[in-house]
Amino acid sequence: MYTMSNFKNLSLKIVSATRMTVTPELTTTFQKQPHVKMIYIHNGEATLTFKDSSRTVGKNQIILINPNIDHYWDLENNTSIDITEVGIHGLEFSSVSEADGEFTYYVHDEKEADTSQFITFLTKEMTAKKSGYEEVAKRYIEVILIHLLRDEEFSIRNSLNKKNHKEIQTVKNFMKVNYHKNITLDDLVELIHINKFYLIRIFKQEVGMSPIDYLIHVRIDEAQKMLRNTNIAIADIAHLVGFQSPSHFSKTFRELSNMTPSQYRRQGNMPPTPPQNF
Repeated sequence: MYTMSNFKNLSLKIVSATRMTVTPELTTTFQKQPHVKMIYIHNGEATLTFKDSSRTVGKNQIILINPNIDHYWDLENNTSIDITEVGIHGLEFSSVSEADGEFTYYVHDEKEADTSQFITFLTKEMTAKKSGYEEVAKRYIEVILIHLLRDEEFSIRNSLNKKNHKEIQTVKNFMKVNYHKNITLDDLVELIHINKFYLIRIFKQEVGMSPIDYLIHVRIDEAQKMLRNTNIAIADIAHLVGFQSPSHFSKTFRELSNMTPSQYRRQGNMPPTPPQNF
């Protein structure tokens, strides 16, 4: 989860920003979107209805609705509500107490005028679409979200994390099974069908090292097991765990284990030193 201290790690993109007037004629069916929807209410009052709950909202309130949440506006006859809707790709949110539970919506009572001004600036940028408008719009939404986070009533997280975690786990599992083979980054990219540089970035974010560094750690961990539990020659172990030469194996083993393979074997039943997040 994200607070102001690590907020900068989010990869946000503003999908849309539109000011509109909602009337009873426009509120008859559920709708949902694949991204977070931020709603600022300029004027009016209405009931925002979800599948399992509803909430009356009004002027100067900000509503955040998570991706893929069904909702619609319920207005009294001859009434309307003046709002700005902003679509934000790249995040999800929850109340602080929900942890990783079900995410739905969050309502904030805005007591200051600052947010409405930033909402107006943001909408103008997305409408005019002048050079650099996407980056300017992103900065405005970051200011608004940081402002909301000050209340510490909700937290946000990267909505790509779930997908990224599955892809990274697939890569890790592949390396654990095939560590003895000549694995390249191209092999890993082909496995999960994403850009090579993107794979390196998300892998480092979750695991703390590059995919190739992780592979080396897996190989050394397997070598430690063989050194502890078998009498296989060190040169043969080097090839069995995927190293092209015994000298390269010995050098890498010493860098990660702080001793040579021979010294490690002489230690007998020394416990393994697996890689981080192994």
